[in-house]
Amino acid sequence: MVPQSRSEAPPALEPKIAPQAVNPLLLRRLEQLMTKERIFRQEGMTIGALASRLAVPEERLRRAINEGLGYRNFNAFINHYRLEDAKAALSDPSQRDVPVLTIAMDAGFQSLGPFNRAFKADTGMTPTEYRKGRNAPPADASPSSEPDREIG
Repeated sequence: MVPQSRSEAPPALEPKIAPQAVNPLLLRRLEQLMTKERIFRQEGMTIGALASRLAVPEERLRRAINEGLGYRNFNAFINHYRLEDAKAALSDPSQRDVPVLTIAMDAGFQSLGPFNRAFKADTGMTPTEYRKGRNAPPADASPSSEPDREIG
């Protein structure tokens, strides 16, 4: 047996296929569907339905959501928009009497349990705690703390 020379080059490796770049137009269209049309509110929204709406293959949409936008999966992506919508509603004083369940359903969640879990994981508090913290009057807004003003 003949020993191999140390200067012998290692065998050539297969070239890696470079990942396809995410189309910026697709990202803009996706952002518009979420922020302007609020498609995340539709019941039964799936990645397949969204891909059909955008007229792109499901795999390309997954890549855009994961690599282009940085979400770990479609559910994390869609829940981000749903939670932002719910936080806005819970912070709105004009919606103070709207039940949390109604806000959750309006945002696109199918039931209260998953909404509460996702909300607490995102904010560290329950929707009710969040609402109370957002709609409480400032501590210095009590009538006794306002200076007397004379009209004249």
